[in-house]
Amino acid sequence: MTTFISGATGRVGGHLARALIARGEEVATLALPGDPNLVATQAAGIRCHVGNLASLSDVEQAMAGATSVYHMAAVISFQPQARNLLWDANVVGTRNVLEAAAALAVQNPLRLVFASSDQVYPTRFARYRPTDENHPREPYTFYGMTKMLGEDMVRFFGKTVPGLDTSIAVFSHTEAAAELIDPNGEYSGPAFYVNARVRSLKASATHHAGANSTAELQSVLDILTPLMADDEPLLLAYDQNGHPHTQELIDVRDIVTGLALIHDRPEAVGQTFNLAPDHPVSLAEFVPHLAKATGRRVMEAHLPIELGRTHGSNAKARAILGFRPRFSMFDMVDEAVGAK
Repeated sequence: MTTFISGATGRVGGHLARALIARGEEVATLALPGDPNLVATQAAGIRCHVGNLASLSDVEQAMAGATSVYHMAAVISFQPQARNLLWDANVVGTRNVLEAAAALAVQNPLRLVFASSDQVYPTRFARYRPTDENHPREPYTFYGMTKMLGEDMVRFFGKTVPGLDTSIAVFSHTEAAAELIDPNGEYSGPAFYVNARVRSLKASATHHAGANSTAELQSVLDILTPLMADDEPLLLAYDQNGHPHTQELIDVRDIVTGLALIHDRPEAVGQTFNLAPDHPVSLAEFVPHLAKATGRRVMEAHLPIELGRTHGSNAKARAILGFRPRFSMFDMVDEAVGAK
């Protein structure tokens, strides 16, 4: 029996693949030519086929013989110029994974779990909180829209293809522990560090919450840019009402646990589950902890915008799957600093 994981060279897929190998499963994946993580992935015992999700034949070859599929691969970008790449990877790629899985399901039942994102709601600007799986899907980014289309395709194939049992996992913001203390981290950098936030805002007027106009964007940059410094200070931002920014973040290891529960539980078939932490964390509490652990300075900034607040509900996953996140953001920082 082989499990196919798209995106096994990435953060979530790589952790998932190693966890499945540890419990005795064979794992295969499809990696892009030149993927910098290809060698390490092969060394971990993962069978790697080189190709592209946008090619159905590549996907079919990599998935041959699989009885389970975790579709984790996706491009995450909020840059307007990345829309063709987002479409090819997240929409065309997802259709190809589903077409290949459907062909296999004709011969033997096949289990498929799809990784979606809370960008489909989106939780930061949700109509209500905690945001559960019944919330209307109203993405405000092109990326979120591609994940919404992916969900729709998964539901369609799950309903119309006999033997193909599908489920959807909606991820909250996901990190590995070491990323939280990296000022150049792709996601944690803009969330917690002044310099990375400024770079992110300059790179794209759409890759930040709340600033919906050029004037708002410039007003934020006017406040944050003078705070940049070579020692990579941390950012503690307050919104126009004086409320500190909050962060909803889940450890990649908890995501892997949730994915395995979704895959293994028969009652999860045909269902969608938010994989979220138990509650969001105020950065007024977290940033001082991060500062103490790393020895970095904290720069406070009062921004003339609404920052938005995330609070995804994991109640359904707790009730049906027994999902219990184990690692808090504070635990992750302490672990990462201790490992250095």
